[in-house]
Amino acid sequence: MQFILQLRNIIHRYNGRTVLDIPKLDIEPGSITGLAGPNGSGKSTLLTILSCTERCLSGTVFFNGRPVQPFDPEIRHRITMLPQETYLLRRSVFDNISYGLKIRKGSRNLRSAAGHALELVGLNQSFADRSWHELSGGEAQRVALAARLALKPECLLLDEPTASVDMESARFIRRALLLAQREWGTTLIIASHQQFWLNDISDRIISIYNGRILACCFENILLGPWKPVDSNLSCMELADGQKMYVQRPPQSESCAVFAPESLAVGHGPPQEGKKSLTGIMTGIFLDRQQDSPRIHVVCGDQRFVVSGADTPNGSTSCRPGEQITLHYAPEDVTWLSE
Repeated sequence: MQFILQLRNIIHRYNGRTVLDIPKLDIEPGSITGLAGPNGSGKSTLLTILSCTERCLSGTVFFNGRPVQPFDPEIRHRITMLPQETYLLRRSVFDNISYGLKIRKGSRNLRSAAGHALELVGLNQSFADRSWHELSGGEAQRVALAARLALKPECLLLDEPTASVDMESARFIRRALLLAQREWGTTLIIASHQQFWLNDISDRIISIYNGRILACCFENILLGPWKPVDSNLSCMELADGQKMYVQRPPQSESCAVFAPESLAVGHGPPQEGKKSLTGIMTGIFLDRQQDSPRIHVVCGDQRFVVSGADTPNGSTSCRPGEQITLHYAPEDVTWLSE
């Protein structure tokens, strides 16, 4: 398969600290890849490396099988990025959207192209004559996205596109991105903390921690400290007084991850060797990667995602807002290295 973007042996550092260490990453054309991880994990830096807007310390970026350099003029016409901080020119909406088209000379009818781009993000064509300072936060983000979509990029990278927008704007952003993928075959790479939204739109999710791509999923992460219980187990007390048990960690402050597949919706007491937690189910959605349901549960101050959950017919315990029990094995924990 010909991948649209590839990374090989990427190392990047800021002030002597390694922020990216990625031996290999392949992105399929026309796919939607989600990037998950905490603040400072390297998601934004990874996006700038993939968009060829920052030079890494070492390693190679490939675009359609060809090694490319940062700020390559050809790449700038084929890859575009929407940063987390919305930036608009201090001009009209039309000027903001048509700016890139004028540089690339990609459209003779700029007014029509700008109007179509606005419609993609759910804004009326009359918005074209508004000034930048007349827009709400959600409207400004949608205009910034419209300016990128007007270019019909082969690859669009987005950093927290729905982090500070209202629900309506988030819905229109999602719709516009899916349309770009479907109509133009645009490859999308999206970094977001909003796990539910990211799971809903992505074909696959890459979890990043301390600049490294994890083999496990990052959804169910528990941050120390851990208190020893006995020679085999340690625990963490949640906000509601429940305790999460794990195998003894490498260090008391180690970060633990439970794969969504390792958690199960409990029916009755846990089996021997397993533990349980009680929480409130907050949502359910279809996992596009596994073609199975994923359940969101809050236990105390900790959020969990359960994949492939068994929800028997007639069970009221698997409805959003209802109490639900999770079963797990303490040895199923994965420890993240610093």
